[in-house]
Amino acid sequence: MGRSKNILFIDNDKDQLRKLDKQLSALKKRWQVDYASNKDETMAQLRTRPYDIIAMELHVDGFEGEELLDEIKYRQPGSIRFIISESVDSENYIRFVKYAHQFITKPYLQSELIGKIKKSLRLKHVFLNERASKGIASIEELPSMPELFLKLERELNKEDVIISNIGKMIAEDMSMTAGLLKLVNSPFFGLYSKVTKPEQAVTLLGLDNLKGLVLGIHLFNSTKGAKIDFSIEELGKHCQYTALMARAIIKAEGGSNEQAEHTFLAGFLHDIGKLVLATSYPDEYRTILSIVRETNTPVPEAEKDILGFTHAEVGAYLLAIWGFDEDVVEAIYCHHSPQRLGSVDLSPAVAIHVANSFDHELRVKNSEYAPHLLSADWLEQNEFGSKLPEWLQICAETMEEEARAI
Repeated sequence: MGRSKNILFIDNDKDQLRKLDKQLSALKKRWQVDYASNKDETMAQLRTRPYDIIAMELHVDGFEGEELLDEIKYRQPGSIRFIISESVDSENYIRFVKYAHQFITKPYLQSELIGKIKKSLRLKHVFLNERASKGIASIEELPSMPELFLKLERELNKEDVIISNIGKMIAEDMSMTAGLLKLVNSPFFGLYSKVTKPEQAVTLLGLDNLKGLVLGIHLFNSTKGAKIDFSIEELGKHCQYTALMARAIIKAEGGSNEQAEHTFLAGFLHDIGKLVLATSYPDEYRTILSIVRETNTPVPEAEKDILGFTHAEVGAYLLAIWGFDEDVVEAIYCHHSPQRLGSVDLSPAVAIHVANSFDHELRVKNSEYAPHLLSADWLEQNEFGSKLPEWLQICAETMEEEARAI
């Protein structure tokens, strides 16, 4: 059993801290929880022990401007940092992204706070990846969250979610409606009749997938006008194929519906880091692609050489900040390197690693690029090697279904 987790809450409001202490009483066997309400108490606590998580109000007595944020980042570099405030939400978090890994808006539910703490602890290796953190902090303008995403987030957090309301929200955005209907009418879904209404698409795609699909479609659509040295349309097809093939692998292995949905979503979003890097660092990314084409260097290797971080790391970091499930984040983080996984069980990450490679093998899109090789040794060591021929057949049949439908 590992050591207990150390958590520090910093807030001017002592009544809020006392209330929080009562709410967390059941977890104190596993968590060492400390509190501070002003500068002196905060500095004393920061010298006491290394904290796994520090959750802070933006404005604390004794600290000027962003002094508190700078102190915590300097003195506790190994902590996951939360900002809890009425003035920071999903729409204006960009200013603070270099300081914080998670954002919670007051007033918050106890279950929301505890859920985010537990999820963040499980994703510590993603949040504390310094290469990705520096990369995100150096981007002048992060991808914006679509207004529809924010509306869906609020609606899906309600106790009683009404599908018709979700459908109406999507119907107000013609571009999003077209994207979701195109996706659900893909031959991969094997539907006998065409879906024409957003409500039907929501039901078939699943509520767990919906926010991520909205975000993914938005990112693909919003970068179509950018000067990028690769085909965004082809990247979108690759992400869709990877998503559907990976889900087919999970289903063939008896995975749960939830696992299949997480796999589909992670596959659909697994390369969004490429969109972020290509639009945020256009000159550097052109250089990266030139190296890839001229020297047959794998894309992640060239990215790390030029930028210091990869599209997998940046994509996972952003999705972790945006609150996606850890299965989805970890799958994106590890889609080129399953050896980074903490588990050796079949997971969305394993399925996406395999499907990503098989899609590049079955549909050669650019013969100048180095092949996307499977981590064969790791797969063999963890008893997935014997499954590969069967999984390749599943993916090949999926390709044949698509070819017949065109």
